[in-house]
Amino acid sequence: MRCGVGDYTAGLARALRDSGRVRVAVLMGAHDGEEEAGIDMIRIRGWSLRNALGVLRAVVEWKPDIVHVQFPTQGYRSDWLPWVLPLLLRLVRIRVVQTWHEIMPMGLRSLPLCFTPGTVVVVRPNYLESTTGWCRLFLANRRIVFVPSASSIPCARLTEGERSELHAKLAAGQERVVSYFGFPYPHKGMESLFEIADPKRDRLVLICVLQESDPYHRLILDKCKDAPWDGKVSVTGFLPSEKIANVLSASDAIVLPFAAGGGDWNSSLQAAAAQGVFLVTTSSTAEGYDAERNVQYCRPGDSACMRAALGSRMGHRVEPPGGADREWARIAGAHLRIYGVLPA
Repeated sequence: MRCGVGDYTAGLARALRDSGRVRVAVLMGAHDGEEEAGIDMIRIRGWSLRNALGVLRAVVEWKPDIVHVQFPTQGYRSDWLPWVLPLLLRLVRIRVVQTWHEIMPMGLRSLPLCFTPGTVVVVRPNYLESTTGWCRLFLANRRIVFVPSASSIPCARLTEGERSELHAKLAAGQERVVSYFGFPYPHKGMESLFEIADPKRDRLVLICVLQESDPYHRLILDKCKDAPWDGKVSVTGFLPSEKIANVLSASDAIVLPFAAGGGDWNSSLQAAAAQGVFLVTTSSTAEGYDAERNVQYCRPGDSACMRAALGSRMGHRVEPPGGADREWARIAGAHLRIYGVLPA
């Protein structure tokens, strides 16, 4: 689905299937996702509370040993059922594991999760220390396991000739290609892209979906049309993962200016780093240039640092790290140990 956590769920489901240790099903909306060999799809009407009995019935009929619920995702929208589902599953004596991709609390709906027993997987380091004081109190006796995530976007397999051809197409008359990839939310800091890149030389490529009906999207679209960027910004809309990898690989630089700082838990950052292209991003902990990963870290909000980084290392490449399959096998192994399928 068009969601970072949806991509993560797909990667985890495939890796668990490929381990040969477990049978896997994905609980999902009736019209969501695509069929996948070796993974059962349990289709439900939706995530409204009125569908609770039908969802529980569908899960029980599949006879799982464990239900593992991911939070939050785009697909849940504003419905309550996913947030109380772990508690309901516990009431029918089904073991539940949760993964929290963001820092608790994740809004009012997330409060039931704090009171639902069971293991919690987190993708961010120092998770407890990052939560609010009252939340730490409730989570003090919970088993919380940190499992670093991996890129859900593959490493591009373009030849030099193909990359050069795609670069020329993306640049569309400009000298350099600066790309952004991710969902357009205020905390992603997208508006600062227009201060960081150089409109005299750069083509901004925004790999995302922008809609006039959304106020923040409209702000970004207005900046695309205003001088000096008018005619120098391309918005790709939704792209499949292979095409995302190709666009990122053909860029001179990728800029991810997270407003509060990012980290390896950000799927867009992982996707960018997987291509070996020069990446400029923000962090509240890391600083300076990481030569091995070809990543420049600046403090959140420091547009001058990011602009200077583009001036000094634009176009620099390193050998892509590769090994995405190994990383997902590592993640699957960690989960199998949590489930008790493999020894801890």
